[in-house]
This record gives sequence, structure tokens and C-alpha cells, in this order.
Amino acid sequence: MKNTKTLDQNFIKILDRASEGEKLTVEEGKRLLKSSGREVEKLVKTADTVRKEQVGETVTYVVNRNINFTNICRGSCKFCAFRREEDNPESFTLGKKEVTEKTRSAVEKGATEICFQGGLNPHLSFEDYIEYLKAIRSASEEIHIHSYSPAEIDHMSKASGLDIEEIILKLRDAGLDSVPGTAAEILVDKVRRVICPNKITAGRWEEIIRTLHRLKVPTTATIMYGHVETPKEIAFHLAKIREIQMETGGFTELVPLPFAKENTKLQEKGLVQNLSEEDHLKVHAVARLMLANHVPNIQTSWVKLSPKMAQMMLNAGANDFSGTLIEENITRAAGGEYQKLKPEEIRELIRKTGRIPRERNTTYQLISRKAAKTETVLRGAKSKFDE
Repeated sequence: MKNTKTLDQNFIKILDRASEGEKLTVEEGKRLLKSSGREVEKLVKTADTVRKEQVGETVTYVVNRNINFTNICRGSCKFCAFRREEDNPESFTLGKKEVTEKTRSAVEKGATEICFQGGLNPHLSFEDYIEYLKAIRSASEEIHIHSYSPAEIDHMSKASGLDIEEIILKLRDAGLDSVPGTAAEILVDKVRRVICPNKITAGRWEEIIRTLHRLKVPTTATIMYGHVETPKEIAFHLAKIREIQMETGGFTELVPLPFAKENTKLQEKGLVQNLSEEDHLKVHAVARLMLANHVPNIQTSWVKLSPKMAQMMLNAGANDFSGTLIEENITRAAGGEYQKLKPEEIRELIRKTGRIPRERNTTYQLISRKAAKTETVLRGAKSKFDE
């Protein structure tokens, strides 16, 4: 933008601080999230510049498969359209053989990651969770197992009587490589009491994430926006992720997830926001600026946003296009139209933005299908924990 004199000078000062790599406060993040009109253009441009300086013009993606192994859940999250009661004809729980076959099929399609999550099924024992990992590993010694959110780990602890550290060590020994940082939603208990009153607290999520990082198990971080949260609560969430990362270094990426509202109780109660294109741009841009120098990778979720809108986020601070997501079920249950993209489709979408597509593994090592196998040995992949 050529002329910034007509813009609020405090707003410009915040962007200048972000450009210089300074740590933005929650109040500053809130101000950026409340930007409007020409301010949004300036915010997006600044985030894109910071992204370019930090990670360059490469846009990464992963070839992965989602396996949602059960939709039976003791929870009652008001944002969830995936959950089913046990006696519902649509309820399911996959057997170990099915999991092995789905993994084998994914490997044949070139997948390097299995993302394995499900509901909090009260009929599954901790040993069942261990056996699922073994079932995946029996199909491939190299596939990266990205599995079991903090809510699932908490569920295992309650069911088994083991503490969190014992649970994580046993899962790691059985083949777990990394953990999705879902169940974060918004890390403000006032919000959680509305959208997921029976789910783990923000403090419990943080405790489990910190324990995972201490035990050298990397995780992603997520934020779900577009329901009852305020701009200040989004900024607080991002500041909390930054705080954890500064102390542990265990987050591989942040994944902003717009709330998929169809068929949910929050929609029934009218507790949803009608998100605009600008809303998505602002969240991705502010995430880049608030997490600058700490969480280098900001993902855009095409399955939530649509491939076209996800492309736009690549110009607002994002540098990762998620994955192929073979067999995505959770967003589909909430009205999502997009479940799968082929690697060549992702690469083409990235190229159309003028950026360079590169395949990665779960811990953001670049993969070259034509290069030596050393780049694709995932089981022992080097991460910042090995440095």
C-alpha cells in the first residue's frame, strides 16, 4: 500500500514491530484481528513479507491418509457432527485388520504419514490403542504415525489409571511418532465451557502437550475459530502457543481451522459466526506475525476452507498446504465438501500462486521422490529434538 498516512498510526506501529521480529502482545494481536478495510490489505501484505523472509517461496505438503477409527464418543462437544452414540446405526469402530489394510493401501499410494484419530470410545481399552499402533506398524516400518490427540491421551489415562508420562512412553514404544495438537479449539476455559464443557481444560491440554515435548514427541498446534470466541481470545491462544514453543520447541506447525458448523449443536443454538474471506485472511496473517521466529510453519486447511480459498491464504502468511488427506471424515460430517486431493492437484494449486511446491514429511523434512532414500527414511527422521 503506497499511502499509510490515512491508516491508524498505532496499527502501523504494530505492523512495524512485527516486521522487525518483535513479540506482539495479546492486545496488539487483538487490534490486528479487528482490522478492517484498507488495514486488512496492509496486514496481509506484511504477513506475506514476513513469511517470505522466514521460510522463502516454498510451499510444502504431505502425502498422508486420515484414518478415523471410531465415531463413538463419550464426549458431548457442541461443535462436533462426527460423534455417534453406540446404538446409532451410523456408529462404527474399525478392527485392527481394517486399520492394517488401510495403512497398506495408503503406503501403496505413496503416503508417508498416517493421521490416526477417533472419538473417545468408552469400550476401547488402553491395550486397544496400543494394538492399533502395532496394526499400523505391521503394514509399514517406515510410515510416520501421527496419532492420538491430547484429549485421547487424557481418555487413555483415565481408563487405564496410568499417568500421562507412562501413557506417552508406552505409545511411543508401540510406534507413535508424533501427536496432532487437536482438542485445543480455543485455549480459554470460558469458551470451552460453551463449546465443549466435558472436554479437557485448556490447562490439561497444555500439560499433555508439554509432557509430549519433554519426552521428545513433536506435535502440531491448532486453533479452531468462527464460533463464540472473540478476537482477544484468538490472540491469547496464539500467545499461549508461542509461550509453549519458546520453552519446548516441540511444535512443528500451527494449523488454523475454521469451524465447520453444519449439523452441529452450536449451529442449532445460533452460536456461530458467518466467516468472510477477510476473517480467514486475518487469522492466518496474525498467526504468522504473532508466531514469527518461533513456529515457522503456518498451514492452510483446504479441506476446511476449499482449495481456492486455501490458495489465498498462501498470500497471507501460510507456507504449508496440508496433505492429501485420503479418507477425511470429520469435516465431511459437518458439511465439508472436500475430502481428498491428489499430490499433483496440490502441486498445481501451489504453482498457480507463483510459489514452489515441495513434498515434506511430518516433521518438515523435504522429500525428493527421485533422490536418495535417505530423505524418505521417516521412522528415524531427524527433528529439532535431535539437534
